[in-house]
Amino acid sequence: MLRSEWKFTYPAARLAEAALAKFTYHDERHAWWSEKRHEVMATIRSEGIEVDERMVLAHTNPKAQDWDRGTRVMVRNDLQENLAECMQKLRHHTALRRDYDGWIQALQANATAHMELDIDDYLFFFGRN
Repeated sequence: MLRSEWKFTYPAARLAEAALAKFTYHDERHAWWSEKRHEVMATIRSEGIEVDERMVLAHTNPKAQDWDRGTRVMVRNDLQENLAECMQKLRHHTALRRDYDGWIQALQANATAHMELDIDDYLFFFGRN
């Protein structure tokens, strides 16, 4: 028998408990990343803005000054990357919270049923985070 074809039978109530544990984990991670996003946004607001003024504006002849391209405002790259990471993690944990919440509802509604799990199912409910 191939390992990929193995089946494991679990009561739905036990799967609901496992789904609740996974939901709780992802809920905690979501809260952590949400707080981290607020911290990054506060840093961006307080110190992350840079103004790049080009040398062309220092020229004494006003006709030679390039007012359209002379100055630009930027957010520090490290802060942009931190914010992007926060947003990606929030998307990830939001999606998994939604998935596990759905499984909790379905499994609690069918608590006396028994389910056959393959390895992917087992890891979804019981795998390490």
